[in-house]
Amino acid sequence: MHGMNDGISNKEMTRWQEYLGGKWDLFSNEGNLGTSESLWVSRKENMIRYLACDCTSTMDVSASLLKQNRFPQWSWILSEAQNQGRGQLGRSWISMPGNLFATIRLPQNAGTLGNLLPLALGVVLVEVMAELGLPAEIKWPNDILVGRTKVGGILVEERYGKSLAGIGINVHKGPEADFFSQSFKIIPGSFQTFGVKISVPHLWMRIELFLKHRLAAFISHPGHVVERLGKCLAFKNEPIIVTHAGPWNGPATLVDISATGGLIIRTARGDQMIDRGQISPRVF
Repeated sequence: MHGMNDGISNKEMTRWQEYLGGKWDLFSNEGNLGTSESLWVSRKENMIRYLACDCTSTMDVSASLLKQNRFPQWSWILSEAQNQGRGQLGRSWISMPGNLFATIRLPQNAGTLGNLLPLALGVVLVEVMAELGLPAEIKWPNDILVGRTKVGGILVEERYGKSLAGIGINVHKGPEADFFSQSFKIIPGSFQTFGVKISVPHLWMRIELFLKHRLAAFISHPGHVVERLGKCLAFKNEPIIVTHAGPWNGPATLVDISATGGLIIRTARGDQMIDRGQISPRVF
């Protein structure tokens, strides 16, 4: 667990607040939201912004706030550290201090994108990174790669009938490569690995701006998501290994993305479309 003694300071939180702008007040942490004692709140237009020094996960805190009717559309929470982060399939997301951990409530109609929603969010992150000079790709269904290293991930969950998007990005440093990542040749990376230095609040402000601008267009024209994915889909036309996809587990070739966000793969039994699972590059 990363606490206030692990490099997280009130001074750093003050810098974040100054950069993000607005008036920040200490939030009354009623009902045990899963944060440290320092949770800050700022109201802006019709949304509410939260900053935490430490928390279990931004997804869990936002869900608690949502239950209390304190997390309207486009509200978000940004934390300096989290100690119970998770990704797809419930896997632990190792949260290194200095990286970006956020959850934002999406507009009510975002769910109409279905399986395209996390991919649409991925496209937004790719566009933000391109602006920073990072040629990012999306590894279906929800990972962000740069130089074939994992620099980020997206988790979309529905809580109390609302769509929440958790976003984690390795800004400063990625976790140590474990056996799984080494075996399947997708090791953790970070912005700093590729020579890009940017503060967490600066990066988050860019992501928030792009999200509000691009997501509405994608909701109106889902085909644009598929079109953009065609240009940034990792491992397209390459051999892969499919797991967690039931009868389609095993070796395949990645063909494309379907109109509904599924993955089209070529197997020994012909082309198939899967709407769940994980993929890794086939290197043996």
